[in-house]
Amino acid sequence: MPFLESESLSLMDILMLLVIVVGLPLEALLTLKRSRSELASGKPGVRIKHYTQTIFLLWVVALPILVIWAAGDRNWAELGFAVQDSWMAISGWGLAALIAIFFLFQFSMVSKSETTRDQLREAVAKNPIMTNFMPHTEDEKHLFHLVGTTAGITEEIIFRGYLIWAFSLYLPLWAAALASLFLFTILHLYQGAKQLPGVFLMGALVTAVFLLSGSIWPAIAVHVFVDVINNSMVWRARAPLAA
Repeated sequence: MPFLESESLSLMDILMLLVIVVGLPLEALLTLKRSRSELASGKPGVRIKHYTQTIFLLWVVALPILVIWAAGDRNWAELGFAVQDSWMAISGWGLAALIAIFFLFQFSMVSKSETTRDQLREAVAKNPIMTNFMPHTEDEKHLFHLVGTTAGITEEIIFRGYLIWAFSLYLPLWAAALASLFLFTILHLYQGAKQLPGVFLMGALVTAVFLLSGSIWPAIAVHVFVDVINNSMVWRARAPLAA
C-alpha cells in the first residue's frame, strides 16, 4: 500500500485512524480516574496543567492530518476547506448563525438576570466533575478560552473533516457522520456521563452545519463561538464563588 495516496486511505491514514479511533479512547479511559482525582484535589496549577495538556494533545492529532493532506497533494475541499455558494451551503451557514444566536441569547439572559445566574450556578454545582474542571481564577479562565478555541479548530478538522472523509470511503455519508459523531461524544466522557446527551446534540448540530455547507469553516466558527461564550456564561454565573 502506498505510503501516501491522494485518493484513498494510505498507510499514514491508517496509522492516523488508529491513533484517533483506538488511541484517543484508550488514553481517555486510562487517564480518566487519575485526571478527575487531580482536578478534585484543587492543587495549585492543576487546572492549568490539564488545560495545557488538552491543547497540546489536540494539536498533536490535528497537525499530522494537515501534513498528510498536504504531502498527498489532496484536494483541500474534500477536507472541508472550501466555501460553496449553493442554497444548501447557505442553509448550513444559516444554521450556524441560528446556533450562535441561541447561545448569545442564553449568555444575555445570564448576564441580565440574577435569577438565571443563580439557576445556572446551582446546575453547575450539582456536577462536581465539571465544577472541578471549570476555571477558578482569571489566569485559568484565559487559558480555558484558548482550550475552547483550540477545540473548535482541531476537533472540526479531526471529527468533521477527516473522520467523515475517511469513513465515507467505506460507508454511506450518513453512517460516516454518525460514526464520527459517536466517537466525538464518547471522547467527552471526562465531562461526566450526564453531559453526553448535550455533547451529542451539539455535535449533531455542528455535523449538520458541516454537511449542509460542505465547508469546515462555519463548523469551526460556531464551535469556537459556542465554546467560548459557554465558558464565559458559566464563569459569569460562578464569579461570586471563584477564587
